[in-house]
Amino acid sequence: MAEPIVSLMDPEFTHDPIGAYGRLRENSPLVRMGNPGAPPVWLVTRCEDVKAALSDPRFVTDYSNVPGHHGMGVVDQMLAVYDLPEEFREEFRGYANNMMFVDGKDHARLRRLVTPAFAVRRIKALRPGMEEISAQLLDTLAAKGEGDLLEEYSSPLTGTVICELIGIDKADQPRMRKLMNDYANGDVVSSAQGMVECAKELIARRRTEPAEDMISTLVRTRDESGDQLSEAEMIAMVLLLVWAGHHSTSHFIPNAVLTLFDHPEQLERLRAAPEFLPHAIDELMRLANPVPLASPRYATEDVEFAGVQVRRGEALTGSYLSANYDPRVFPDPERCDLGREMKRGQGHVSFGAGPHYCVGAALAKLESEVALGDLLLKRDGLELAVQREELEYTDSTLGVHLLARLPVRL
Repeated sequence: MAEPIVSLMDPEFTHDPIGAYGRLRENSPLVRMGNPGAPPVWLVTRCEDVKAALSDPRFVTDYSNVPGHHGMGVVDQMLAVYDLPEEFREEFRGYANNMMFVDGKDHARLRRLVTPAFAVRRIKALRPGMEEISAQLLDTLAAKGEGDLLEEYSSPLTGTVICELIGIDKADQPRMRKLMNDYANGDVVSSAQGMVECAKELIARRRTEPAEDMISTLVRTRDESGDQLSEAEMIAMVLLLVWAGHHSTSHFIPNAVLTLFDHPEQLERLRAAPEFLPHAIDELMRLANPVPLASPRYATEDVEFAGVQVRRGEALTGSYLSANYDPRVFPDPERCDLGREMKRGQGHVSFGAGPHYCVGAALAKLESEVALGDLLLKRDGLELAVQREELEYTDSTLGVHLLARLPVRL
């Protein structure tokens, strides 16, 4: 008898994703998931199992690292999806091989070389600039009286911050932000080509005119053996920041605002003790994370994982949404509790886990802290400009709805 295959495109994941994932999670720690045109994968549903899968060296992100593998690795699969011009295909392969898609020593080398660009001191130094950008955007929105929080605040905020972090000169930032938005709206090929050209120009400039920015740091960083990043690896880092950093945080901010509107007692609690905001961010990250799944991992050998036999070459992916609502780790998980206390190592998985834990986590937290502080604590009167049930969402993406807009009145 064939085993049942779950599709996250089924209506139950559209109408009640938390309940649907809860039923999966209680039934089994791993379930077979499939979507049209793709082979089935193992979906990991429980929080501690997701962390274990993301930390287990027997699971790799690059399919070509599976002994005796046949078929395309994840980068080649990406290239197959997009109709890239032939002259750009080989070049793009180098840029797509970023930290998300390499394993072992290759991943450790890249992580070691880019970590200085994300040092806590460097991230903290961005706060005054973030606060200035946030205030300007909110002043403009307040002057209008109402607008779209996603399009007119969180997206330009995180886009500008990423540009500042990378080192995009102010004159070039409108071009880069447009390319970011074009990419988010589905114009992947031409926007990626445009971002590559921007990054190339910036790297060449910073070799002769270094500044206090990420690209300058990447250009001059060498490890103890004298190794440093190639130009392709630096460009890959820029693309990774845009793909994985800017868009996820720009969607998290309105998600978090809506979560607090849905739990007014928690918003009042935060307003009574605004110094508590940095701690509150973690609970909001658990509840309002816009990223549905971990990138696929492939078994390098036959593995018994969480009591289930996973064969060599089979893929598994962790559900962040299911893991973050796992009652084994988060009692009464649907309740928003900004004072929720967790034991060390028991937090949410919105930034992943293991060697691939998000290198930009500190940046995302700081952006969110500045944004929510400005929107809800420093100013009064932010409210929805439509009824809650009138909010528009994009098509369900693997069980997670993304707000298409968040109309607000200020």
